[in-house]
Amino acid sequence: MTAGEFARKINKPYTTVATWLRKGQVPGAVPQAIGDFRIWMVPKGAVDTFPEWRPKPGRPSKTEAEKKPAAKKSKKGAK
Repeated sequence: MTAGEFARKINKPYTTVATWLRKGQVPGAVPQAIGDFRIWMVPKGAVDTFPEWRPKPGRPSKTEAEKKPAAKKSKKGAK
């Protein structure tokens, strides 16, 4: 099935599904070139297993390096 059909079946916006496809988060999905266009083909089994592999919504968690406090910047003109 195409990405648009997949998005309708799982009741998600096409743009969300397209982002997942570009990031490689949909298992078994492959891009196919048709002329100058690229169409993503998603296996039918991805709909049935969607709750198992569904990407977590929201911003990714910070890494340990990102959790460390940043050095404070000094204000201009402060002595």
